[in-house]
Amino acid sequence: MTLKAMKANQEKLQTALSAVKNSTETAKFRIEKLQQHGYGSLAYSSLQKGLQYFMHPQLGYIAYTPLRDGPNSVCVLADPICSRENLRALIEEFMKEKSDPIFLHISHDTGKVLNEMGFTVNELGVETVIEIQKFNTVGNKKQQLRNARNGAKKDNLTVAEIDAVDDAMLKSFKKISDGWMKEKVISDNEMQFIVRPVVFVDEIDVRKFVAIKDNEVVGFVIFDPMYEDGKVVGYIANHLRTNLERTYSIVDFIILEAIEKFKQEGKRDLSLGLSPLAKVDDSQEFKHSKLLKAHFKYAFERANFLYNFKNLARHKLKYRPEMDGAREDKVYCAMKTRFFLIRLYDVYRVLGLNPLQQTINHIKRSTVELFRSALCKKNAEKQKESASKKE
Repeated sequence: MTLKAMKANQEKLQTALSAVKNSTETAKFRIEKLQQHGYGSLAYSSLQKGLQYFMHPQLGYIAYTPLRDGPNSVCVLADPICSRENLRALIEEFMKEKSDPIFLHISHDTGKVLNEMGFTVNELGVETVIEIQKFNTVGNKKQQLRNARNGAKKDNLTVAEIDAVDDAMLKSFKKISDGWMKEKVISDNEMQFIVRPVVFVDEIDVRKFVAIKDNEVVGFVIFDPMYEDGKVVGYIANHLRTNLERTYSIVDFIILEAIEKFKQEGKRDLSLGLSPLAKVDDSQEFKHSKLLKAHFKYAFERANFLYNFKNLARHKLKYRPEMDGAREDKVYCAMKTRFFLIRLYDVYRVLGLNPLQQTINHIKRSTVELFRSALCKKNAEKQKESASKKE
């Protein structure tokens, strides 16, 4: 891909910047509401390309994408963008137009409102949140994080924040990202919809930190903003990538250095994002689907060929959410149980997953590996038998 084509593709993804430049009334409305009420970690993702919107001039807006099982069936991305006081009113107005929605990646507050409105509300996983002003790397349990910092410094890595992306930096980002994707198996592709497309070029209030070794960029982390009352109060580490293999984690080193800067600026929270299906154990607080709960628990334990659920959750445990300075927030989904299995498959499609095809591919790979193992074992036995005869 030429540099010109690369820049053109990236500029198409500059949703926030485009909204301000275009200055349409609807775009300005969404930006204003986002900066006032976008306190959820996926609030900024509501601007991503391809979404549709329900906008209420007094209340706020809801971002969604259509599903295939009916004209009123949609999948809503995260919490509505509105004040907490207007949450129920906005959802009620929205459902006058889209009466059969699924809500994905919602907070406890939104789950409570939807449960009262007759939705089943299930745990979707946990979101690891760093409380920036309290967080530190002291203690035996955070040795891995200290190893990342010490190893990187010993290796002469430095971290810098990029204020503007020039052509050279754009090429570096693309090179790292391409190398990172080559190492990912098909089933480990990034989740769509709840993970907005990676944008290397400049965006409003998005911050980019890079790791540098020998004057070359070897890793980066892109932080999307979280807002409250018109101010950025925190970030989500939305894209973390490196093309350099080391015994320590380069992306953890970048995050730790960024935390120090955010702490000096008085920022409140840093989300490490959702660990899908991790620690799903629905209590009796919300009316929930037992079938969906069982499905999620099974997928986390047995279906990591669909998505790397366990490794993602394990990585975030290094930040010790059980200790002071970090926490895990429950994340939920809500739906009506009509045509449960059909709707669930449609949600998988929205997320970029194809359970049927990925299961078939997994069985094929497992079968090939089984035959190879059996063949190797048989050859080893023949060699052993032949050696015995010679003796």
